[in-house]
Amino acid sequence: MLSMEKAGKEGACQPSPSQNHWNLAMDIKRVKDYIYWLYYQYLLITCSYVLEPWEQSMFHTITVTVFAMVVYTAYVFVPIHVRLAFEFFSQIFGVQPDSTVSVVN
Repeated sequence: MLSMEKAGKEGACQPSPSQNHWNLAMDIKRVKDYIYWLYYQYLLITCSYVLEPWEQSMFHTITVTVFAMVVYTAYVFVPIHVRLAFEFFSQIFGVQPDSTVSVVN
């Protein structure tokens, strides 16, 4: 008897397929509104909303290009510099790499 009551309560709490679709639509709408809000913030911060359409397209193209170059440069060069810094500080503090340690029997 107790398990039937529990099963009945669980079934009542589960949303129907139409409610799942509605929830998904609301989530998509929230994400879409958030992206619009971020774009609006970008326009306000950069003051590009006062530009003419052709000026806006040039400004956005240059901004996206510079951002892409910064991301690419960070992706390529940061790991190299981290490795070199690690090797430098390893030498300063006396930690030798495994390849230079000889095994003495």
